[in-house]
Amino acid sequence: MIEYIPMQRQHIDGLVEVEEQCFNSGFARKTFEKELENKIAAYFVATDGEKVIGYAGLWNMCGIADIMDVAVHKDFRRQGIGEALIEKLIEYCKNEDISEINLEVRISNDAAQSLYKKMGFIEVGQRPNYYENRETAILMTKILTEEK
Repeated sequence: MIEYIPMQRQHIDGLVEVEEQCFNSGFARKTFEKELENKIAAYFVATDGEKVIGYAGLWNMCGIADIMDVAVHKDFRRQGIGEALIEKLIEYCKNEDISEINLEVRISNDAAQSLYKKMGFIEVGQRPNYYENRETAILMTKILTEEK
């Protein structure tokens, strides 16, 4: 049974595995350790038993959230896990009186863009050459005030 729970220190090895598989960042362990201490960060983990199969996190900056990452293990994609993780972030934002959620997504990531649009995010702009490979980022926003 898949559970969606707040990130804890014991999840870090699994988070690193998912992060490396999805993004190959090389900085995952230190990043996750810092995020545990970050007072403006909120991360949720999807687990299947003891196995970490996905995560999503945001920063709450003065009542506006920026989604930092959403990742799902390749063996568990297309099962609604990413959507459920984003729902956890939205629920968290509503409970914290956050009025807006922002994110960046690669212009080439059609699947993620479709999911975000399905969940009520709208495209509000672009950042050319945003990613390390000079790929453009699409900026998306979801306003929560009318959903309370």
